[in-house]
Amino acid sequence: MPKGFYYPLKVTSLGGVIGSPKEITQIGGRMSTYPLRVAEKYTETEDAVSITFDIPQDLKGAFSYLPGQYLTIETDNGEETIARQYSLSSTPGVHNVLRITVKKVEGGIVSTWLVDRTSKGDVLETQVPRGRFFKEIDQPSHVVLLAAGSGIAPILSIVRWLLENEEDHKVTLVYGNRTPESVILATEVEELEGRYPDRCFVEHIMSRANSDWLGATGRIDRSYIQKRFPDWDDRSNDLPTIFYMCGPEGFMDAAESTFQEFGIPLKHIHRESFDMILEDDGEEPGLEVNGTESVDEVGETTKIVVVVGGEEYEASWKKGEDILSALLRAEADVPFSCQEGTCSSCISKLTVGQIEARPGVLQTLRQEDLDEGLTLACLSKPKTKNIRIDFDEI
Repeated sequence: MPKGFYYPLKVTSLGGVIGSPKEITQIGGRMSTYPLRVAEKYTETEDAVSITFDIPQDLKGAFSYLPGQYLTIETDNGEETIARQYSLSSTPGVHNVLRITVKKVEGGIVSTWLVDRTSKGDVLETQVPRGRFFKEIDQPSHVVLLAAGSGIAPILSIVRWLLENEEDHKVTLVYGNRTPESVILATEVEELEGRYPDRCFVEHIMSRANSDWLGATGRIDRSYIQKRFPDWDDRSNDLPTIFYMCGPEGFMDAAESTFQEFGIPLKHIHRESFDMILEDDGEEPGLEVNGTESVDEVGETTKIVVVVGGEEYEASWKKGEDILSALLRAEADVPFSCQEGTCSSCISKLTVGQIEARPGVLQTLRQEDLDEGLTLACLSKPKTKNIRIDFDEI
């Protein structure tokens, strides 16, 4: 997810039906939004809240979602549109409302505004859910999920989905916080073991707890994972082990490298970031991505065709620009936010032609995703004269 935007969030109060797009919001080609009314707001900790939205009946289909996805909330400062992504902490099939959980970020005006000032009845301009954090698991598995702080939001959504819908999975949730008082969604986390005593195991670790805390202390770092991994492995009962994690980049980097030391293949490690910084200056050789339908003509691109929301747009390409820039210049209604490869909003699938993606795309996607034709439009350039890219097939 992208870093916080430093603008005040504009929230309106609307009367009547809110089931239609905002007539439609398209500033600089930005994707359509829908005004969703805040149904409830709950305090989780002193610096975190959960906000639920009522979804009108005619938008139920548009706002259907997968566990681990996020909502993009938009506003403007009078000159430009600003967007911010928040993970859904609700679970499809379990909750009849959409819920985001927001933690106040130091210096983050948007998160501060949402935590301190948003109220029931306010209306937020919201894009439909997106994201590919969770991938369907095609066989019984032991799923170990690691969360730090507000990273619990998408992780909890996935945990509930697995326990509610897949009876053969075993689940271990490892949750790191500073103190017991800073645990977000604490009641829901604690209810998991009681409801699924034979299939769900919850481990808490605190970095700044006082002497009253009797559980594990420290952080979810390399030494902690090395110590706990044998227990997680024993718990699998010969099931394959799959890992999900969400939190600060440093925590996830350490965890991923440790898992690989234990022989866990990269395809079994999934991560979602709230604070990623692109480590790619654009000077390294690009990665080739091929569409499912190839073309032979390599050379200066004449046409980009994009599919989004069931609609088709065409854009010309100027030498040197990325695909997203070309689409926005043509006012194509595509999803985007940071435009620098850190938020994953512009994830899309190449279906025709060939493109070149900057290596930084692998900070969000895996090589197996690129092999399927997936890319980030903001980090990609065409290599063939005609390409077709689809934002719906993800």
